[in-house]
Amino acid sequence: MRLLMSDDFAVRCTSCEFTWNTAAMADGLRVLGACPKCKGALEFRDDAPPPAPAAPARDADASAAPHMVLGLPRI
Repeated sequence: MRLLMSDDFAVRCTSCEFTWNTAAMADGLRVLGACPKCKGALEFRDDAPPPAPAAPARDADASAAPHMVLGLPRI
């Protein structure tokens, strides 16, 4: 049975046609890889997730030394 709903969705199950509308649900369903209701295939509105921002390069300076971060070791 097809419900009269908007085609604006984040994820849709191709088997049961259930839709999810948030980016957070889309991220979770990408991890699951299948519909949690019927185990059907999922159709994502965006084919690929946006690339994660690159971590800033960190200099190997003395301020990152373990004893500077964790404190002096106890003897």
